[in-house]
Amino acid sequence: MQAKYMEGDIKLLAKKKKLGRSHLTGWIMLLPALIYLLVWNVYPLVYALYVSFSNLNLTRINAAKFIGFTNYTVLLKDKTFYTAVGNTLLLTVSTIAIELIIGYFIAKLFTAADGVKGTGILRTLFMIPIMVTPLIIGLLWSYILNPTLGVMNYILDLLHLPTLAWFGDPKVALYSILGINVWQWAPFMMLLIIAGLNSIPKDLTEVAQIEGAGFWSRLKNIEAPFIWHVVVLGIFIRVMESLKMFDVVYVTTNGGPGTATELMSLMAYRQSFLYYQTGSGAAVAIIILIISTVIVQMLFKYLWKRDVV
Repeated sequence: MQAKYMEGDIKLLAKKKKLGRSHLTGWIMLLPALIYLLVWNVYPLVYALYVSFSNLNLTRINAAKFIGFTNYTVLLKDKTFYTAVGNTLLLTVSTIAIELIIGYFIAKLFTAADGVKGTGILRTLFMIPIMVTPLIIGLLWSYILNPTLGVMNYILDLLHLPTLAWFGDPKVALYSILGINVWQWAPFMMLLIIAGLNSIPKDLTEVAQIEGAGFWSRLKNIEAPFIWHVVVLGIFIRVMESLKMFDVVYVTTNGGPGTATELMSLMAYRQSFLYYQTGSGAAVAIIILIISTVIVQMLFKYLWKRDVV
């Protein structure tokens, strides 16, 4: 009897050792990813947080001192900071909403024309704006919307319509940036929604056609359950991209005229690399991170309650 117990204990110990080795192997396999995460994500974040509580200046790096929340309190008293926050949030919300609407209707057209010759080529052409770097897009649109030599004002002039200073008028500049972003990212939403629409069983669409279901009825009861998950993915990605928008605005308006198109990302860049106030720039970057985290958490919580995710 005792021999049986001893044999069972030996097997149990052997099994535990085997499990221990498998766990160790798993950690060894994960080690490169963990090192990458620590070096390229955690360390820069912690360092940026530390810098935001200091008076680090690029012209006198060795003289940096801990100053607590001074950078944050100075920002909260700066009117330009609130303008940058307002412009950033306005662009984020409005561009995503417009991109969803335009992307949905273009996706509907492509799914309706599925199988028609040339549809694949046209769909590829629609995807070009996503594949072009933001810097090139900014340069392209700075030529198109040039007040004297631009194509857009030339067309308006041919139609006997008043021309516009697209980037020079404070009342128009922000909407010009909005239009450029919608042009660039609406195809991304279109692509995701096409994937969602193609996952709808044909039986459901045929039944809806037979029963004469209207547009809103189809959207709510048939399409929404199948496209919501990809739409959520698109919203998450676009929120992150919009909050750190930089290249297009930097090339076209550089935050002007005045502060009409000033964004938080531009402010962080300007504080850090033009005024050399790296501590203040880091504080702006941390605030961008906080705002993006709060928005994503609110969105995720809302969608979780609605059983979308």
